[in-house]
Amino acid sequence: MKRISASAVQYQFWFAEFVQSIGMVVDSGDLSLVRQKILAENIFQASSSARLKSETNVVLRRVDSLTPAMRGLFDRLDPVNQRIVNLIAIMNTEQLMYVFMYDVFRPELILGDRQIENYELSAFFKKLPLEHHEAAQWTEQTIRRLQATVTHYLRSAQVVKDYKDALVVQNYLLDERLVAQLQQENHLDYLAILTGRTS
Repeated sequence: MKRISASAVQYQFWFAEFVQSIGMVVDSGDLSLVRQKILAENIFQASSSARLKSETNVVLRRVDSLTPAMRGLFDRLDPVNQRIVNLIAIMNTEQLMYVFMYDVFRPELILGDRQIENYELSAFFKKLPLEHHEAAQWTEQTIRRLQATVTHYLRSAQVVKDYKDALVVQNYLLDERLVAQLQQENHLDYLAILTGRTS
């Protein structure tokens, strides 16, 4: 079982930076050259060199987690599906987000409730230490920040909207080319997460 980490408390969705990076990687085919260019020219317009380096590392790790075919498909998708690809890259690189999407988001689609209540978020983080011992060391403040990060990712991906005290899963159409690519990559788990399909 993959370890989960609380490092996501420092991260954002960084969609604009993801779009820039994936285009540069597709054009050049060389991740290290793209990294050098971003850092040398501060392409992300970060407020400090430390911030730029951290952001660049995270965003390029997300881009690198995608197959060349998925990166090539990205530019042909509409903005909603591009945001979903960014979410997929986050799930690839942040095990906590993958577990949340599989354990909490997916059932909302399958069961048809489509509302993620505050108590469901709390229950998810409460049971994490039972399966992931590293989570037992997290403080209440860290958990609150992680809950905020998870909900920020969902809102930024535009797969949920706020309604009263809940997050309501939106109706979005997953591009058939993205569906086919996930099938080709044997990511039936991601299709289940994003569509509720169980087969």
